[in-house]
This record gives sequence, structure tokens and C-alpha cells, in this order.
Amino acid sequence: MALAIQGARLDGGQLCSPNMTSWPRRARGRAPGYARGAGLVALSLALLAGCGGTSGAAPAESPEPGPAPAAKEPFDIEEALARETGELPARELRAADWSARAFGAGEAKIEPKEKLVAISIPLGTDTHVECFVYNTMLDSGEVIRNFIELLDPAKVEVARVVPWEVSVHRESPAVFVQALYLVPTAGGKAAGLLKIALHADRARPIACLHDEVGYVRTFERLAKGLFDSFESKSAAPKPEYTDTVILRLDKVPVGFETSDLLKDEGGQRRWFSRSATFLPRDPKSLHIEDEASNVLIDPQGQIKEGVWIETSGGKANHRIELSQKKNFEYEYSGEVEGKKVQGTFTPAAKAWLASPVATASALARLLKKKGSFDLKQQEYMPSVDPTKPVDVQYLRDASGAVTVSLKTMRLVGSLAPDGRPEAFEISAGPPKLTIQRAYVRGKL
Repeated sequence: MALAIQGARLDGGQLCSPNMTSWPRRARGRAPGYARGAGLVALSLALLAGCGGTSGAAPAESPEPGPAPAAKEPFDIEEALARETGELPARELRAADWSARAFGAGEAKIEPKEKLVAISIPLGTDTHVECFVYNTMLDSGEVIRNFIELLDPAKVEVARVVPWEVSVHRESPAVFVQALYLVPTAGGKAAGLLKIALHADRARPIACLHDEVGYVRTFERLAKGLFDSFESKSAAPKPEYTDTVILRLDKVPVGFETSDLLKDEGGQRRWFSRSATFLPRDPKSLHIEDEASNVLIDPQGQIKEGVWIETSGGKANHRIELSQKKNFEYEYSGEVEGKKVQGTFTPAAKAWLASPVATASALARLLKKKGSFDLKQQEYMPSVDPTKPVDVQYLRDASGAVTVSLKTMRLVGSLAPDGRPEAFEISAGPPKLTIQRAYVRGKL
């Protein structure tokens, strides 16, 4: 899927009009775009102006006799960044078992493959939006990490990676990330902007890419329209209950957690939770993690068994399985950082561990009463400690604020009437880290 993409060069310290260039195909998939004018609005112009003077410019040549050449028109970085398409018509997209709508400047090319359907959508600009409809659930963070890594550090310099939007569409979260990159050329440094959107649907996740400076809002509107209009004959059954919270670092969205209450084929209830975080390590990189858990709940709402998985950088941080034994004893087994762990523990209260459903129900009952409350219990959190449950306190003070404390972490905020998180700030110092409920449907 190598693309011929328009680029802008730094000539004599100024961005100049772009030329068409192609990029060699990479073995793992889509090749990055090449030198597309400029990067993010938030990027300091010093990044580009730093190549001023003769540094990085093509060497001067002796003038040829004849008419004076036309003066190059300086490339306007702000204009390039602000580029958007006009109104485009919505067009039908259809495959064997699904349909959707997406606006475009022409008919999309749809190509079924073994594990996905590839869609190429023209915008009337230099490059198409490329989308991929998968037929199995994916780790959202890992998919985005793989796309960012298509910007080969041996060929390009990633200048900035920024998540700019997390929103909910058809009860599943979507993450939007953009990566500004620089490419050395004979005339100096050129720049490109890769935009990524991933809709984390359980049954049919969709990823979209666009590699061209500008058109950020155009890309966002197209992707959201596709995510909202998608209808599949093989859609997963709707959960009894679902909610999604969004994690923000100051005002930047950096992750999500979606939780579903489902009935399995045997009629048993399961609490299925998945999350992804995209925390900036520095302006050029993100620390990306995925977490998922699948917990079988007994009729009283307690944990009967479950599996918890956390991955980062393509590797498993942990995979832990837990199951009830007898006399309120649990057995755990799995791997943590590549090392096997196995053992048993008994909660201090000599009772089965409360599931998130039972915890929310207990908090919902307390919320109905006026005044303060103090709920203390043990909960299983393998990311904190896979070998034993963790002491957790839910404290509401006279003002109505709720503080959740565990280990050295404190969250202060509010609970929704159903006992699930509404809005919390994590007390970890600046910058401010918050979680906010973005969507809920159903009852626990």
C-alpha cells in the first residue's frame, strides 16, 4: 500500500511548494507518507525555522543564461495545517455481511481479505483515507502502536505524537492519534502527518489512516460517520449493561475503559472490561498499554473465576487466572513479566471477593442515604498485586465528595447513582489526571 504523497521541502530555510514522491513499501504493511507540508498546529514553528539559512538547503547552482526563473512561492504552514475539504456526499459501503456510510469525493474501493476488509476512500486531496474492518476483537493500543511504528526511525524522524480525541460510537470507544514526522531530503527536511482512528468495537473493530498534512477535522468527521453508521449481520449480542469512561491528562484524552455485563452461552453473567492508555513519555512517543479482564460472577455477584491480561509494547506484562476453591479460598496462576506465578489466598473477611457488579450495587445503596459513608473491602487487582487482594476504601465525606483509596493511590470525585464512577481526579500531582464517564446504558 505504498502511496505517492505530496511533500513540502525546506529550501533555503523556507517551506516551499510540494513535489510528488513515493515511499518504498515496507514488509509489514502500509508505508508512511512522505513529506506533507507541515505538522501539528501546536508544534513550535521553531522546529521548522531551525533549518533556516543555508543549513539543510540544496547547494546553490550557477545561474543559466536566459529568462529569470519564476520566484518560488513560500509554503504557508498555517494554511497547510488548516486545509479541510468542502462538503462531500455520503456514499454507501457494503461487504458480504456489513454496510456503512462514509462521505468521499468518489466511490470507495472495497477489497475483502482473509481477516479484514480494506477500504480506500478518496477525499479529492493527494491521498486517500485507508480503512480496515476486522473480523475479530483487537487490542486497541497495540493496533495503534503498530501503525505508529510504520514510521520507520531509520527513514523518518518522529517529531510529535499526540492523541487528540476519545469518543464513544455505537457503545464502543474510538481513539484518534496523530503523528508528525520529518524526512531528510536533498533540499532539507520535509514533514508529514499521519492520522489514525480506531473504533474498538468488540466484534468488528475498524481502523482508519490518512497521511497528509491538514484535513484533521475532515478525517475525524469521516471516521466518526463510518463508525456511527456501521451495521453488521454478525454483530455481537448487546450487553445487559455497558459503560465507558475516558481518561484525560489535563485536557488531552489519553485512554478509555469500557465495561460490559454479558450473559454467556450457559446463561451465566460475565463482567468483561477492556482498556487502553496512551500516556505521553515525551513529545515524540507514547507509553501504550492494553488491559482486559473477563470475570465469571456467581448468583450473589461475587467473583467465581476470571482472567486478567495486561500488555505493553507487544509483550504481556501479566496474564493471571483466578478461581474459587472451597472455604473462601482462591487459586491464582499465570505469568508476570515472563515469570510463572501460582498460589492461593483467602480474603481477610473470609468471604468471596466482590465483583465490580457487587461493589457498584453496595455503593448505590449507600448513595441513596444522606450523609457520609465508609465502605472498606478487598478487591482483586493483578496489575497492583496478583498474589493477594488489595484493601480498598470508599469514603464519602459531609460535602458529598467520594474518595477511593488503595495502596498509595487516591481518587477524589463522584459516583453515579448506579455506584459506578462518574468523575474522578487521581491525586498524583500535576499534570492533572482525570476519569469521566462518557457513556452508559442498561442497569446492573
